[in-house]
Amino acid sequence: MMDFDEALLEAEAPEENIKKIKIWLFQEQVRIQAENDELQELKRSLDREKRALEMREKNLKKRYDDNEVFIAKKKKIIEDAYQQLALDRKALECERLNFEHEKGKYRRQRMSDVRSTYQFEPGTFDGTCFFSGVDNELALRKRYKELLKIFHPDNKCGDTKTLIRIQSEYENIKRQYYEA
Repeated sequence: MMDFDEALLEAEAPEENIKKIKIWLFQEQVRIQAENDELQELKRSLDREKRALEMREKNLKKRYDDNEVFIAKKKKIIEDAYQQLALDRKALECERLNFEHEKGKYRRQRMSDVRSTYQFEPGTFDGTCFFSGVDNELALRKRYKELLKIFHPDNKCGDTKTLIRIQSEYENIKRQYYEA
């Protein structure tokens, strides 16, 4: 048989076990709550980082799209400029051919005109064909600049002799405007 002390110890033991279990459960609940709080804080921090990354991605995409639009506009401007350059080249070539034709026509006319008091000799130039139709000083300067662009020796169609003739005719006509 058991004695009273042993029974008392056994009777006290379940109560102590219950206390120990309650304390352990409380400690576990506190530990779980602390870990839950840590997880919640980690989740909030990850959400903030996610929003920041999404915002950065959105900004990068917007910048990329803006750059694409800008590049497309620049490309269009360059393409238009090349088309205009091609048109200008064609127009300049036509103008040069027309000028050459007019120059030949003028030479033929001058050579065939026997009634004229001035006899056209090879190597001479009367200096009136470049600025024909010019009626004021502004038009004279404009025509002079256009002719310089066309006949400058550095150009493909350039000619030093023609440029000298243009300059002398320009100077003569310019003197006439300043004398008047």
